[in-house]
Amino acid sequence: MNLEAILRNFENILYPALLETLYMSFTATFLAFLIALIPAIVLTVTDKGGLCENKSIYSVLDFIINILRSFPFLVLIVVLSPFTKYLIGISIGTTATIVPLTIGIAPYLAKMIESAFKEIDPGVIEAARSYGASKTQIIFKVMFSEALPSIINGITLILIIVIGFSAMAGTVGGGGLGDVAIRYGYERFRTDIMIQTVVILIILVQIIQFIGNILYKITKR
Repeated sequence: MNLEAILRNFENILYPALLETLYMSFTATFLAFLIALIPAIVLTVTDKGGLCENKSIYSVLDFIINILRSFPFLVLIVVLSPFTKYLIGISIGTTATIVPLTIGIAPYLAKMIESAFKEIDPGVIEAARSYGASKTQIIFKVMFSEALPSIINGITLILIIVIGFSAMAGTVGGGGLGDVAIRYGYERFRTDIMIQTVVILIILVQIIQFIGNILYKITKR
């Protein structure tokens, strides 16, 4: 295939699909982060040795999050289909896919943020306590500041996973690069489209990882 044909495919088919993938992935990751923040904080402060240690709350919340993490993404799309339709009026398409994507990755983000908090040196928190910092100040000023590099690393990883999930959503009409790979590549036996889709996904993942590494190094200083 010549360069002109490749560029034509990209402009007419792949570029719009790339924008859909970016829209789904970044929106879902952002919303999932907002949802995951509260349970992550609760898990951290109620765990053994936490600011508000409470074994019962920690065990119940941890159990719920682990159950939610066990759902395969394709199953989650189907299970949440009625809820998605109730929420936005439609159960298929690019915007509709954001709902199961968000709910699907929020538990992973919650555990990731919890893990980042637990990596903090306990001495830093004790120092903040000795200076009279309140629990709220410790959580939002000390813990977030110390855990930021690890959180950025985790979000980078989650975003890459979401891109894979969004491509998977193409099998059920979710739009994006996955939808192009199925409809134009697989069903029409267009090997060139399949290859170009894979190449774009690889490049996209590498760019996100590169930016994530830079942000990690900046916040780590």
